[in-house]
Amino acid sequence: MKLLLTLIMLLCSAVSGVALCTAEGLYVYPSGRTIKQNSMFIVRGYAESQSVVLGLNKKYNIYLRSGGTIVRLVVKEICVGQYQLTQAILKPERELEAGREYTVIIDSLPKREELERISDKTDNSGVPSYKVVAGIDATRPEVTSKPVILKKRYAQYGCGPAIYVEFSNPAKDDSELWVKTTVRSLKSGKEATFYLVPDGEKIYVGRSMCSGAFAFRDDGSYEVEFSFVDSCGNLTAWAGERMVFTKPDVRSDDED
Repeated sequence: MKLLLTLIMLLCSAVSGVALCTAEGLYVYPSGRTIKQNSMFIVRGYAESQSVVLGLNKKYNIYLRSGGTIVRLVVKEICVGQYQLTQAILKPERELEAGREYTVIIDSLPKREELERISDKTDNSGVPSYKVVAGIDATRPEVTSKPVILKKRYAQYGCGPAIYVEFSNPAKDDSELWVKTTVRSLKSGKEATFYLVPDGEKIYVGRSMCSGAFAFRDDGSYEVEFSFVDSCGNLTAWAGERMVFTKPDVRSDDED
């Protein structure tokens, strides 16, 4: 049941015309089961779970455990989204041992909170454990071109609209790919940065019915830049001027 409600929240699905949002959600990336010895991690908190993310290694210790071995996870960056979403970028304090299986642990979680790994590719959720394969990934993502806008979408649901701009994803990497995305309103000057997980060849920039990194609250134009980073921290930074675009509105195409 919890998985079903989580998927409803993530996908903004509507059941019998009534859409539901959960009150909390705590998730970890990478989404796969295997990682390299220098892998990093993202912990993302939705709604009430944002306080857990902001309290990592202050109120809530976070670490990897493999049998009796403990590896502390160091918070390198906190990104606060514009609508009910906050994430922490974490790095192990030392290189992980090949062949071991590590589980991500957060101590003293509040009641009802549970850290899960959700795989967008397999719809697999569960205890966030990872098997470490031998090797250090030191190769930056390969980026063949600039992203382009594929589509703008606006869809009204029970708890609010889903608003996003669909960009192409021109990057490839052997490790899981993340996209460090910065969006700035040209009207207000407000800016937000968030690590997005692309959906194959697409990058979705915006917000769902229940949450999102970018809310598009201002009218007018925005600018965006994408830096491509893999789950081992190798970065291909954005170069040149940011892309300018206008936000989706009710006239935007919302059909597949």
